[in-house]
Amino acid sequence: MTGLKKSTRVLIFGGLFFLVPIIIAFVLWKHLFQILKPLANRISHVFQLQSIFGSATLLIICILLFLIICFIGGYLIEKGILKKWSANFEKKLFIFFPSLQIIKFRIIGDQETVINEFWQAIVFKEDNYYKIGFITAKQEKYLAIYIPDAPKLDAGEVRYVKNETFEYYPIRMKQAMSAIYDFGGGLDIETIFQQFKNSDK
Repeated sequence: MTGLKKSTRVLIFGGLFFLVPIIIAFVLWKHLFQILKPLANRISHVFQLQSIFGSATLLIICILLFLIICFIGGYLIEKGILKKWSANFEKKLFIFFPSLQIIKFRIIGDQETVINEFWQAIVFKEDNYYKIGFITAKQEKYLAIYIPDAPKLDAGEVRYVKNETFEYYPIRMKQAMSAIYDFGGGLDIETIFQQFKNSDK
C-alpha cells in the first residue's frame, strides 16, 4: 500500500512538472494574442483576409506577426544593435530556465549561426579522464570553467585554472549540449581528439 501511494505521488508530481511549462506557454501566448489581436484585426480588414482564411484569420495573422517580430529581433541582435542587451538578458534567463539553452543550442547551435554564444564549449583533461565544460571567462593567466551536471545545466561547479597548464579541446556548443542531454552519448570523442592531433602536426 505504501509503495502504491509513493508511486502515485511520483506520477502526480511528474505529470505536474510536465504540465507546468505547457501551462506557462499557453498563458503567455494568450496574453500575446490579446496584444496582437487589434493589429491583426486591422490587417485582416485592410487586405480582406477574412474571406480567404475564415475564422482562423486572426490566429494566422498573429502567428505571422509573432514570427516577424522574432525575426526582426534576431536580425538586430546579429547586427550588434541589441547584442549587449540580449547577451546580458540571456545570461539572466539561463539561470532560471537552463533547459532553454539546451533547446537553443541543440536546434541552431553551431558557431556559424548561433546568436550570443557567450560560453566556449570544451572537452578538458582531468587526471586520467576527460570532462565536458564551458570556458565562461578568460583572464590573462587564468580561465573560469563551469562544469555542468548531466542531463541538466542548472547544477555544477566553477573552477579557476591556469592557462599554461590547462589542456582542453574546443567543441561546438551543439555537440556539448547534445552530449550532456544524452548522458555522454552522441559525442564522437575519438574524432575530436584525432582532429586536434592532426592540426598539431
